[in-house]
Amino acid sequence: MAPLDDDDVTPLPLPPLLSRLPEAAGHPALPRGVRMRHALLGNLPLFLMALLAAATWWLVQSTPAPEQERMPAEVRHEPDYEMRGFSVQHYVSAGPARGVVEGDVVRHYPDTDTLEIDGVRLRWRDDQGHTLRATAARATATGDGNEVRLTGGATVVRDLLPGEEAPMTFSSEEMVFDRRADQVRSARPVTLRQGASVIEARTLVYDHADGRLDLQGAVRGHLPARR
Repeated sequence: MAPLDDDDVTPLPLPPLLSRLPEAAGHPALPRGVRMRHALLGNLPLFLMALLAAATWWLVQSTPAPEQERMPAEVRHEPDYEMRGFSVQHYVSAGPARGVVEGDVVRHYPDTDTLEIDGVRLRWRDDQGHTLRATAARATATGDGNEVRLTGGATVVRDLLPGEEAPMTFSSEEMVFDRRADQVRSARPVTLRQGASVIEARTLVYDHADGRLDLQGAVRGHLPARR
């Protein structure tokens, strides 16, 4: 090979440029509609993936959020009815009314099935006809009336019995009348009076059926001398 001369400006031979013919003679150009259909078919997987993603997003947005665990509704201590000037009588299997509960206002609370009574007055008679009478500023009674809790200056009076000179009176800030046990009891300081006799105690249990009285706790009092 001859050495190249720096002053030689003769152009180097280059391979001929190949020009791209519009279409080979043996392959005629496809119609435009066919080319578009081929293009759509070629992009069909991508289109389906996009459609699936859009459907998934719509499903997530349309699915309702799971409800939070519902807390139980708060039970309110509210009366469902109120009555003024009421009277309720209690009967046994036979005979006249054994007891009567009266009040200025009564309210019933369904959540505890209790009655709240303002200005309560109670009468109860035992099998021998001996009567207890009770009064208080307020009272709370069970729905069946088996127990009445007297509060606010509660006073219970037992009628005069044969051989006694005066009825017996119990006074306390709170006393309970138990109809089933035929009993009056108090866990608060109580004062008992009968005529000129006065006795004070911390607690009291009185059985009305047999007339038995039980006083407990620092019992003290004044008993006049017998004549």
